[in-house]
Amino acid sequence: MVAFTVLLGQHLMQAICSSKLLNASCNLGALSVFAFSGGIIWSLALTMAACAIIGAQVGARCALYFGPRLVKPLLISVCCLMAIKLLLGDGHPLGEWLRQL
Repeated sequence: MVAFTVLLGQHLMQAICSSKLLNASCNLGALSVFAFSGGIIWSLALTMAACAIIGAQVGARCALYFGPRLVKPLLISVCCLMAIKLLLGDGHPLGEWLRQL
């Protein structure tokens, strides 16, 4: 979504829609790979799919109702939290250094 906004100059809602389509196609590709290899736990996969559909519906409705005033701060917060998690994770030099203190 950030790439669509920054690099292609799309509006926030258009970037969200474009990134959803790309995410869905990646998920379908992964599903086909794992389905052909027989590596799917169907009960878990169907539960996760149902929760993902519900979450996507709630998120889309919130994005349409609240617009950029909710999406932008939420996006920045999630990106910052993910960056902190990666920096402090196992194997990263910064996380290793902080654990030694």
